[in-house]
Amino acid sequence: MRRHHTSTTAEVVSFSAGALVGAGLALLYAPKTGHEMREKVSDVTGDAIAKMKGMTAEAQEKFSQKMQRGREFAEEKAAEFSESKEELYH
Repeated sequence: MRRHHTSTTAEVVSFSAGALVGAGLALLYAPKTGHEMREKVSDVTGDAIAKMKGMTAEAQEKFSQKMQRGREFAEEKAAEFSESKEELYH
């Protein structure tokens, strides 16, 4: 299940990055003056960077939460195992 979630996240990020690159290319081929084009590309690039930073921060937060839950689960199971082991040998 974890692999599917990671794969889905990677697919969403990849799709978004591709869409942003496609939008940038469309702007480059649109008939505009040099100044208008540079301004538009600058705006689109700034927006794309901001969106990607937001998506990256969100993905990192989700990953951290999942890792913390995994640690807590592992610690709980290790404690249960230790208790069971002690009960068997005493």
